Amino acid sequence: MKPPTRRKRSAPGWKRLIDQANATPTPWLWLTATLLLYGSVGLTLAASPVPYWIWTVALAGILLQSVALVGPQALQRLRGLPSSLMILLGIVGAAALTVALSAALNFFGSPDLEETEIPRAALEVMLLSLTALLLAGLCAVVTARTGDRLVAPFKRTQACLILAATAVLGLGLGGALGLLAIRF
Repeated sequence: MKPPTRRKRSAPGWKRLIDQANATPTPWLWLTATLLLYGSVGLTLAASPVPYWIWTVALAGILLQSVALVGPQALQRLRGLPSSLMILLGIVGAAALTVALSAALNFFGSPDLEETEIPRAALEVMLLSLTALLLAGLCAVVTARTGDRLVAPFKRTQACLILAATAVLGLGLGGALGLLAIRF
């Protein structure tokens, strides 16, 4: 007599959808996270009255990070000096994005300087700078992880282009949304 077999419970629909998305060669969930994070960067830049050169610094930082592909799997393919240069490029890109976000967030403030209290203003600047640092750090980590997942099915050049296009699209969509929110 054959022992009764237990039926394996199927995963819920959302879990199956996530598993299917992760099973494809293109990391759609990571690309979506990249798009949303850089969208929040664009929204932040558009919501503050920053000069246009700050957008250029943010865009340069995004492109440097995308070209560097500083994830561990992507760097394994490079050895020695090229690997070190890519790490340096990624650091410079993350620093540029941090500077742009910090400048944008610190444009928010009190319009009346006579009523501004120094300790409160210093705390505000510290908190806004910390927020910029956290957002830029999260963008750097997600960019590196997405790049690692893109390098597996694609060539390095293709992975760079896909990552850069996703990040720039996110920055543009977030900026457009920020401008629409201010306008209306």
